[in-house]
Amino acid sequence: YFVEGDDPEAVHPQLAQKMDQAIEQIHAIQAEARKGSAEEAAMPHWPVLIVRTPKGWTGPKVWDGEPIEGGFRAHQVPIPVNAKHMEHVDALTDWLQSYRPEELFDENGRIKAEIQELAPKGEQRMAVNPITNGGIDPQPLRLPDWQAHAIAIETPGETTAQDMMVFGKFARDIIKENPDNFRIFGPDEAKSNRLNHVFEVTDRQWLEPKHPDYDEWLSSVGRVIDSQLSEHQAEGFLEGYVLTGRHGFFASYESFLRVVDSMITQHFKWLRKAHDLDWRNPYPSLNLIASSTVFQQDHNGYTHQDPGIMTHIAEKKADFVRVYLPADANSLMAVMAETLASEEKINLVVSSKHPRPQFYSVDEAKVLVKDGLKVIDWASTDEGQEPDIVIAAAGTEPNLEALAAVSLLIEAFPELKVRFINVVDLLKLRRPEVDPRGLSDEAFEAYFTKDKPIVFAFHGYEGLIRDIFFGRRNQQLHIHGYRENGDITTPFDMRILSELDRFHLAKDAAEWVYGEKATDFAQKMADTVAYHHDFIRENGYDIAEVEEWEWKPLR
Repeated sequence: YFVEGDDPEAVHPQLAQKMDQAIEQIHAIQAEARKGSAEEAAMPHWPVLIVRTPKGWTGPKVWDGEPIEGGFRAHQVPIPVNAKHMEHVDALTDWLQSYRPEELFDENGRIKAEIQELAPKGEQRMAVNPITNGGIDPQPLRLPDWQAHAIAIETPGETTAQDMMVFGKFARDIIKENPDNFRIFGPDEAKSNRLNHVFEVTDRQWLEPKHPDYDEWLSSVGRVIDSQLSEHQAEGFLEGYVLTGRHGFFASYESFLRVVDSMITQHFKWLRKAHDLDWRNPYPSLNLIASSTVFQQDHNGYTHQDPGIMTHIAEKKADFVRVYLPADANSLMAVMAETLASEEKINLVVSSKHPRPQFYSVDEAKVLVKDGLKVIDWASTDEGQEPDIVIAAAGTEPNLEALAAVSLLIEAFPELKVRFINVVDLLKLRRPEVDPRGLSDEAFEAYFTKDKPIVFAFHGYEGLIRDIFFGRRNQQLHIHGYRENGDITTPFDMRILSELDRFHLAKDAAEWVYGEKATDFAQKMADTVAYHHDFIRENGYDIAEVEEWEWKPLR
């Protein structure tokens, strides 16, 4: 439907007529669709109303000799009047009186009764529509036990698995338990992000024509919506879905969550203000999975390497945001059980999809989610005493490389007292003045000590960790994070480029503890990095010291 013109007396009747026709058509489409089953549904041709009127329509025609209505000057304040500049107030008054306010308001400034009668009543009003205030009869998510899919850890690192593939089994069970109020959204990436197992119980919902030769898992009924490559659509769908009291998550490549970071910001702002209104009902959280991460994009290259969504979300008000970095499948499932049960949060979960060693038991994963971090006893040699150095890691590759660095250090310096900490709930490291959930100084120093050097292997930009540690007594902090050095290269070389590899981590730690006494060890690490550099360029794959590495008990 098209409506066009610049005369309000002519355009308004046309617009009313076309809107009536569109609404009648919508009602007819809905009535026809409800005659059949959901499985028989096809894509209807919904009405589209296109209205073309001048910019600043009905505003001042001209001001100061220049045209206003219909041009760029109609933007914002067409007549400059404020408390300190009242010289043009008569012109402003004349314009506003052209809307004939005396026909709308009584002498006390209240809307006249006959005008109020035209307004919607009760739940027909947008602000109190129950659909958009947490839904009609919203149901809590029924969460099955993620431990049914847990990986048994006898020797840390012995088992290799794809975290997102394992989580897909848990997600499949969630769909089975919640067939009507749980959905997965994404920009054509469910399979790429290793959610294959969900298609054992559902399909992609798709009402357009299907092409069996190359389409997969398409149906008129399905709990996955990811058949269009549009981050904006998918994230927007999830926002609307959770605001109506239902549950789900949006999974995308980590770097391309930046495509919708402004949408995420606006959802946060809405949550922030809605929280202050006691008549607003609670809403399920907006859950975001950042997979295909910066350190697993060695094949797609530099364009796909950006972990900045963590920093973007961490800048928001602490009550409403969470950033999780589970290092393996058990940790990921424990995190997702937590986030999917939460309300009125934006939860960012950064997860691995490629085969990686599995380190943490079910019990360890539970503690990592509950407390946000954990001293890993089997990767530490301080035996509860004051360590010589703290090595911390947040993220899959940082965890792997930091553990390998601990192995190198203890092999070279058996007397070294190392405390290894895995961090999952990143923002819990902040001070309580910044985040109410943050660790007190006493609790923080129980993990990180008062003055011992800390080598922190981090998945994202280093500035976020510097910000988190700001104000703590222990500033002996040495961060190895993403340093904006990317390429198409080997998986391990991606870590080398940011010095987030075991050799740089171990070299850094040894030099901070031993100084000049670590010269030979530091040179050995540098030589290994140089050997790696030449080897991958000649062979196209990583060195055996990396490819064949396995975790061995430290004692």
